Amino acid sequence: MPYGCASARRGRGTNMLNDQEFSDYCRSISLTGEALEYVERVRTGNPSRMVGARAISNVIGFVPSAKMGFSVSAESRMPERAFITLCEYDHRILEFWDQPDPIRIQIKDKKDRLRSIWYTPDYLVLTLSGVRAVEVKDEISCSELCARGSYNWRKCGERYEYYPAKKAFSEVGVQHEVFVYRHETKYKISNIESILSARQSPRYDSSGAEKVKRYLSENVWMSLYDLKEAVGLESFCELVQMIDDGVMIGDLDGSLISSPRGFLVSLQDAYLEQGIKVLKERRPFSTAENVSIDMGLAPSAGRAKQALSRLERIDSGEKSRSTRRWITQIQEGEKLGLTRFQSLLPEYHKSGNRKNKAPDYVLRFLDDYLRSEHCAKRGLSEYRSYIAYKSLARQRHPNVAPVSRTTFRKYLAMVPGDYIGYQRGGRRMSNAMSSATPVLYRGLKTSYAWRTAAVDHYYADIYIVIFNGGDYVFAARPTITGIIDLYSGAVLALSLSLLPPSRKTIAKALRDCVRRHGKLPSELIVDRGAEFKSVYFASLLADLGITLSLRPSAHPRFGGEIEGLFGDFKKMWLVNRPGNTADYKEVRSVDRKFSPERDAVLRPYDFYRELVAFMDWRNAKPVSPGGGSPIYLLNQGQRDFPYIAKKVSIDQEFLIATSVDSKRYKFDPIRGIHIGEMHYWSPELALLGGKNARVEVRPDAENPHLVYAGVNNHWVSCQSARIHEYLTLDPIGQHVHALEVIDALKDKRAIKEQADESLVAIIREMDSLAEHSEIPALTIAPQIEAGSDQDIFSRIRNSRVEPLAVEAWRDQR
Repeated sequence: MPYGCASARRGRGTNMLNDQEFSDYCRSISLTGEALEYVERVRTGNPSRMVGARAISNVIGFVPSAKMGFSVSAESRMPERAFITLCEYDHRILEFWDQPDPIRIQIKDKKDRLRSIWYTPDYLVLTLSGVRAVEVKDEISCSELCARGSYNWRKCGERYEYYPAKKAFSEVGVQHEVFVYRHETKYKISNIESILSARQSPRYDSSGAEKVKRYLSENVWMSLYDLKEAVGLESFCELVQMIDDGVMIGDLDGSLISSPRGFLVSLQDAYLEQGIKVLKERRPFSTAENVSIDMGLAPSAGRAKQALSRLERIDSGEKSRSTRRWITQIQEGEKLGLTRFQSLLPEYHKSGNRKNKAPDYVLRFLDDYLRSEHCAKRGLSEYRSYIAYKSLARQRHPNVAPVSRTTFRKYLAMVPGDYIGYQRGGRRMSNAMSSATPVLYRGLKTSYAWRTAAVDHYYADIYIVIFNGGDYVFAARPTITGIIDLYSGAVLALSLSLLPPSRKTIAKALRDCVRRHGKLPSELIVDRGAEFKSVYFASLLADLGITLSLRPSAHPRFGGEIEGLFGDFKKMWLVNRPGNTADYKEVRSVDRKFSPERDAVLRPYDFYRELVAFMDWRNAKPVSPGGGSPIYLLNQGQRDFPYIAKKVSIDQEFLIATSVDSKRYKFDPIRGIHIGEMHYWSPELALLGGKNARVEVRPDAENPHLVYAGVNNHWVSCQSARIHEYLTLDPIGQHVHALEVIDALKDKRAIKEQADESLVAIIREMDSLAEHSEIPALTIAPQIEAGSDQDIFSRIRNSRVEPLAVEAWRDQR
């Protein structure tokens, strides 16, 4: 069935079927037996596999689904994400389940032998017409699979089918289909995503719809921008909802809602088609095609100059062998439909003998050498590799000389870069050296503010002071976590920590974003670090309705936007601050007394203040192609499309949700919960009973004097005794206070331990001085009689005083 062709207006807001609705559905499509058992297993079980476990270059995602009520996984950013979007939009699709249970199928291998394997379809879809097991592929992959053999993959008209899976599922009683993603649908997918986001906003009133109909009746067709201005709307949200409800129609297949001046709307299909035709005729460019035109139709200036010179000599009546040859060229060119000018263009690009002079076995040995010896030796230069090749070639074919260095370079360039990279540096280097994807096959860049943001960490190239001992200091390198909007390039949030990247640093960055803007992006794209793949992070984003996308590991071409932010901070700011390590080579070449940590003067408060100042400066810097600053594009996008971002409030529910799970702690009914160097108390803790009881605790991500304890199925706030002092700090002071109290706790313990060791050394030194010195000793005579009334002064006068050895003092100087 063609997915996504029908609007989901009648099915808006519905979740998956309940038990009674599912029973009625099964009866309506006559679903029984093994097929019913399979569907029930899928509906009641978990996904059979984790997506992205073997992904090399795919961006996997977990997309919140309003129809299903939970996040649905996508193993590719374009084909499977597009399929999820269409399923969410199409009212004929009731449910869609990712990674259903696998079944056994019979395939043919490369040697044309039947093999039995386990096969997992990408999705199980419950439609109004029946149950479908769906395999999602892009059109290029389907064409390549069909070219390998006719048994497994087949093309039937415009459709593709995976015959082994189709046969196996037909025996179960379920129909198998292949959803083919075509790159021409990228505009439609983007527009449908915008429509689905607009459904979460408040609805328009009927008077607005009548006004829109009146304007479109008068103008036949209008751009979305002109219609918004005519109606007097503040944003495009209501107009997008009207397109969703069928009040008007728009060019969903060929234009973008995010470019409202070029997105036409009308009341009738015929009018819209005519408007699109007129718009395309007026555009300088309407399509992006791969063009290949003979150089004769567009010659270079040098070739054109020579052709004109030849024409002048012919027209001047010159009689020579050259002019006679050129006249013959003109006559032959006329037979091919060429002009006089085109016939006389010199064809230097066709000169030279392009046939290989070296024998085939010489070229085969060269190719074998390049793919084995050359690729295996890491760091081997092209020149040294050629010298090694010549030595081996003389041994392999002594009667034929090795190829020239020019030929060597030519064949070296023919070896795929990703193959060389994998042999020399593994998957990361292979990805870095691989060829770029053709532009026409790439996905659309993010075209909405707050649609997609990147999150990453940066181990800052600077030392900041975390403890001052008077005549000495202790310094550490902070970790910066940033969130950047991919459309505008604006920095949305930053957080600072003295600990390695963790779930806590992410939570602090998310809080900072909500505190600054009152919203979060609808999608966060991150790397595959442990903190981003944690259950905590995935469940937090799912609860907020945010899509989680994981970019491929060991792929340096992803994440350039957030890396660019950190690179700018390093090159434009850190190099001017004391204690920086921005120039690694310089740091390695200086004496120990000039090392960066010895020059550290910035404290966490100062560094955080400078970090915020840099963020504000960068957001206001006019570097965007459209002529506006990042913060201008961010705010403009928010005004035009306010429904894209996820509105979030800093309330107690959000604060508890962003507090990272910890563990169960013992608590004292008198002093409270003891964590680190502080005790936390709440009157509700007294309800837990006796001593040594354990309670589940979530430390707050920012406030070191606040934790949340689980008491009688409720999270209860518990504070330390210093909470009142913390509340009086300024905003920056509160941000960095946790660094000094919690993040630097391990360092402070090490500092304290070092100080205690110094105390032991001092005591030993004093003992040594006392051992080698003659110190005067005063021996007080004991009291003779218990009842004696002799006072202390009389006893001292009767005591024996030993002489002082003053020479010992002189020796100790």
